[in-house]
Amino acid sequence: MVDATIFILSLVFLLTGCVRPQTESLHSGNHHLSMTVDGRERTYILHVPPAARQGQPLPLLIVLHGGGGSGQKMQRFLGFDAYADERGFYVAYPDAYRSSGQRAAHWNDGRGTEATSGVDDVHFLLEMTAEIDRRVPLDEGHIYVTGASNGGMMTYRLGCETEGVFAGIAPVIANIPQPIIETCAPAAPLHFLAVNGSTDPLIPLEGGAVCENIRSGCAGGQVISQAESVGRFAAANGCDPVPQSVNLPVEVEDGTFVEQQTYANCADEVQVRAYIVHNGGHTWPPRPPQLPAAGAQSGNLDATRLIVEFFFPVR
Repeated sequence: MVDATIFILSLVFLLTGCVRPQTESLHSGNHHLSMTVDGRERTYILHVPPAARQGQPLPLLIVLHGGGGSGQKMQRFLGFDAYADERGFYVAYPDAYRSSGQRAAHWNDGRGTEATSGVDDVHFLLEMTAEIDRRVPLDEGHIYVTGASNGGMMTYRLGCETEGVFAGIAPVIANIPQPIIETCAPAAPLHFLAVNGSTDPLIPLEGGAVCENIRSGCAGGQVISQAESVGRFAAANGCDPVPQSVNLPVEVEDGTFVEQQTYANCADEVQVRAYIVHNGGHTWPPRPPQLPAAGAQSGNLDATRLIVEFFFPVR
């Protein structure tokens, strides 16, 4: 991995320096882009909202796909673009690296079990963020990351290992990989939101083996618990150690209900919040599961809308 301190400082200078580089004029809509990082061609989709025509800096949301997925699939599946067009923010959908011998793309999320464990995806995603900032004017204090499953664990890794670039992260159906917990040092302030299923058969809520009984298409490895994962970010932000919990009203009688956990008294007005979909599986609610053994979906939470309203509230 590159020297993180030198690289992050140079990236922060780029994003927040006094002299702003010339940006391109990208029309609204989707742009399929590529760049070379560490000698590898990397690809991503950048969705530009109509508000970009006004030329003012806009926030950015980065969306990371799960193992075996793609940025294009996340764009079609989750519905972030409609919110981006309505509220005025860019959305980037990067692709994990897949070599010619790999069947599917996976992020190097820190478990140490991925075929891409030699790929520095932290470096790539920081470089991509800087590249987007050269192409369009970003609101540099409002750059956020979310992701699902393998992408959710990669989201956690970015929160653990970067400083001064991202204003918030939202991992979904993921916990912190066990091998990186000792070096996980979130830099405050960092807004945080997490969504987990209580009966997720791939990422156990209480931590342990990933995909313990599901080997097809899964790299395995170990994660810590949801409580420890969220707690690491609550502590970094100076929040109360015990969350205030409340069960949200049940809107759909599908056997699931949602517990909202709020960590109060965080420093710098940071928000740290977690949602547990009880009896929910390895799904991005309310979307259906992508794997046969992923468990139950829930109609009692819309994770896409939740993330948008958390990071981009209507003022």
